[in-house]
Amino acid sequence: MADRAQFQKKLGELLAVAAGQGNKMTQQEVEAFFQEDNLTAEQMNLVSEFLMSQKVEVSGYTGSTEKDSAEEEKDTLSQQEKDYVAEYLIDIEKMPKVTEQELTLAYYLPKVVKEAVKLHIPGIFIGDVIQEGNISLMMYLSEQEKAEEAEVLEHVRAGIRTMLESHTEEKRRDNKMVERVNDLDETIKSMKEEYGRKVSVDEVAERMGITEDAVEDILKLAGEEVKDEE
Repeated sequence: MADRAQFQKKLGELLAVAAGQGNKMTQQEVEAFFQEDNLTAEQMNLVSEFLMSQKVEVSGYTGSTEKDSAEEEKDTLSQQEKDYVAEYLIDIEKMPKVTEQELTLAYYLPKVVKEAVKLHIPGIFIGDVIQEGNISLMMYLSEQEKAEEAEVLEHVRAGIRTMLESHTEEKRRDNKMVERVNDLDETIKSMKEEYGRKVSVDEVAERMGITEDAVEDILKLAGEEVKDEE
């Protein structure tokens, strides 16, 4: 979207101004920079918080009056992810709010971000978690003409949890397979040193207490080969 690109460009220009001032600005300077953009008070707060996330000191900025308790309890986001969230919230604030659907999205999208941050676990990019929450939100709203906020957010949380659990299970399986490959590699090396020769699949299988087919499968993943001795 052209407005979004223009706004992000202006944020970059503001960072350049701040850099020229030793990464220090006043809240009045920030507001003056965006004077022609007619930003709301909440949007200006988001801009100032974005600057502070970029190590810019904004004197005169008192911050939002409310802090999400989940953000205070834990901080699992990297600096890159914090920057992403700050810019994303600014984008949401700049969304059109004319139709009923636009007003509903503008109301719920920041809440999806809060839920995503609350449930986020390290190793998964926060943008992916937010996207999953947004998908769950859109699906639920499309199915329900009228829905209580608690129900909507519970559906969002359920969608996020399902995505996180799936990722965790996949990672667990990957880690287990890596462990099996490493165990096989160590077993083969140990047996070669012990026997002073190459070892066969059936010998390795017997030592590890698994089937020959299982050994073959792990070998394929490891890119190795054990040939039966003739």
